[in-house]
Parts: sequence; C-alpha cells; structure tokens
Amino acid sequence: MKSFKEISRSQKILTIAAGLLAGGIFIFNDQDSDYATQGGGYPVNENGSYTVNAPAETAPVNQTYNSQPMNSQGKVVLYDKGLQMPIGTYTLPEGWSLTQDVATDPATNKSIQYNVEMSGPRGEMIRSLGNAQYGQMVGKSFEQAWYQTVMAGLQGEFGQINFGTFQPDPLAQQNALKIKVIQRLLSQGGQVQCLQAPISAQRNGQMIKGIVTIMKMDISPAMGSVTVGCAIAPASEHDQLMQARASIIDNYVPNPAYEQRREQIQAGVQNQIQAYHNQQMAASQSAHQQRMANNQAAFNAHQQRMGQMSQTQDASFNNYMNNSRNNNSSAWSNSGYSGQNAIVDQIHERSTFENPDTGYDISLDGQYDYNYTNGLGDYYRTNDPSFDQNSLQGDWQLVDPRSPNY
Repeated sequence: MKSFKEISRSQKILTIAAGLLAGGIFIFNDQDSDYATQGGGYPVNENGSYTVNAPAETAPVNQTYNSQPMNSQGKVVLYDKGLQMPIGTYTLPEGWSLTQDVATDPATNKSIQYNVEMSGPRGEMIRSLGNAQYGQMVGKSFEQAWYQTVMAGLQGEFGQINFGTFQPDPLAQQNALKIKVIQRLLSQGGQVQCLQAPISAQRNGQMIKGIVTIMKMDISPAMGSVTVGCAIAPASEHDQLMQARASIIDNYVPNPAYEQRREQIQAGVQNQIQAYHNQQMAASQSAHQQRMANNQAAFNAHQQRMGQMSQTQDASFNNYMNNSRNNNSSAWSNSGYSGQNAIVDQIHERSTFENPDTGYDISLDGQYDYNYTNGLGDYYRTNDPSFDQNSLQGDWQLVDPRSPNY
C-alpha cells in the first residue's frame, strides 16, 4: 500500500484540488477570468504576494470561523487559517450562514482540517463530508470510499439513511471542467465525473431529503479520489434547497492567489522530496562503487595469491627435475632404460618411448604391436598389421618401445 508521500506530484495536486471542493458543491470557477472585475478583492502583487482588500459588504471571518452575512448581498469569505489567506467568497441566500474550519499545513501542503457547512433558515444544510482515496494502491473500492465517507459524516445525527441511484451532476460537472488541474488530468488520460444521488433520512422524527454529491477522479488505473458532500433539507424544502445550491455555486468567486500559493508549496515539497531522492541515489551509488572497489581488490589479491602459488609449484617442479637428472634414477631421463624399468612397465601394462620432442622418455598406457609417432610428441598405436600410417595427416613413422639396456 502506498502512502500520500509516494504518489507523483501531479497526483498530489489533483488530490489537493479535490480537497478544496467544499461540500460537494464544487466551488471552482475559471481561474483565468479577470478576478478584479468580479468584486473578489484579492489582487496579486508583482512580487507574487497578495493583499486582502475585502469589500465593505463582505462579512469578516471571526475567531470561531462562523460567518453570517452582514448585508443584503450575503457575501462571506471562505478562509484557510493554516495559510492565513482567503480561499474565495460566497454569496449566500438570505438567512443563510457559513460555518467553517479550514486549515492547510504550510510546510507539507497537507489538509489538516476541511469542515465547511452552510445552513439555511428552514433547516437546509450543505455540508462537506470529506475526501477519500480508492484503488489498488489503498486497497479500497470506489463504492467503499464514498459510502464510508458519507456515513462517517452523517451517522449519529441522522438515522434510516437511504441512497438512490447515482446520476451525472451537470451543474457540478460544468464548473469542475474549468479547473486547470482537472483539464490537465483529462489531457493525461484521466477521468473526472461529478455525480449525485438522492438521499433520504430521519432527523428528530422529521423526514429529510436531498442529494449526495461526489466528484470521482480516476487519477491512474491503480488510484482514484472522491470528494463527497451533501445538500439536505426537510422534505418540504427540497426544491428551495436545490435552487439555493445552484445560486451558491454560480456566485462563488475564488481567490487566484490561493491556488497559486498551494502550488508553490507543493513545488517546494516536491523539490525537498527530489533532493532527498538525489541524496539517497548518491549514497547508493557511492556504496555501489565502494563494493565494486572491494570486489576488485579481493580479485587482485586472489590473482596475486594464485601467481605466487604457480611460481612455488614451478620452482618445486624444476627442483624435482634437476634432482632427477642429477641422480640418474628417473624414468624421464634418457640416460638409460633398465630392466627394472621394463618390469615396472610390464606391471602397469604400458610402453615407454623416447620422445624426440622433449628429449625425455614418455610412458603410455597399453602395449601394442605397432606404434607410430609424428615426431611432435603425438603417438598412434594399433595391433592391426595392415594399418597404413600414410592415412594419418603428417609425417608418421614406425617407432619401437624402448628396450632395457642391462
């Protein structure tokens, strides 16, 4: 199973992008639009920093991060308290409020908290339920990922939860396709689907109806990510809830500097990972070179030992041969072939010949009637009286075994 640290940079960015999709309402709009004309008030300076000039009609985010519209326009700021910068601005319907707890670790770009909920005056609720990964890399199916995420976000507060069949969510799909990282994923062969399914439940004895929303991102054949949310209300308010949801999505204004900041942090994290990888590779190569040097040194030492042994063996052999010549007692010497030598050959059933190539006698196993040599140390021996030595390649002559000189 692979951890978040082990997936590629593009997969991480896509996962992070999914983490910014609040409550399944898919808040992204076109990042290339002229943000200054949209009334968002988050211009990016030349040095890459940003200045928050929230419009006077925009409600500030207090310490509890529970924002309520302060005017008829109903604008509230979605704020990342980890990065200490606005994510974007919602325009909420009359009587609605936003409760949020969003924090990103500025060192790792990892989402620490992402709790976003919008509440209406008649029990309506649009809530972010979280993100989950699925696929072979995490050992979880798509169905397990979304179902477990939904139940973890609703159980204990709602009972008798039932789901309908998932269908495409055109409203969310239209907005998701404007996201740059989504476009990049699609260009690389990935798939993105925005889905919704009816949901019904009981809360305090009251029938609740609405939808579960899912963004399904197939990042690779082995890994995918889901962002899950819900929009629910008392059954009598269902139609008004759907209208409010559509209005909130259409009027969301993102802060371009926020996504830029997230990508800058991710680039720094990736550089650190790459630097660590390079360090590990350098250490591995150094260790490999050291092992190769040690192996070469061991081989050289072995060759030296073998050379010394060969020299010792040669010296021993030469010493033996010298002693044999001096003592005139060896069968290898041509100084004589005694009767004792002949008896030994008879016992071992062999014949001894004078080897003109070396100047020393040579003993060969077996005793044959006809023996031939080419004068180069090669012998051909047979008992066939009709053998023609001219059939052999070279100059072969008949030779007799040595006889004892008593």
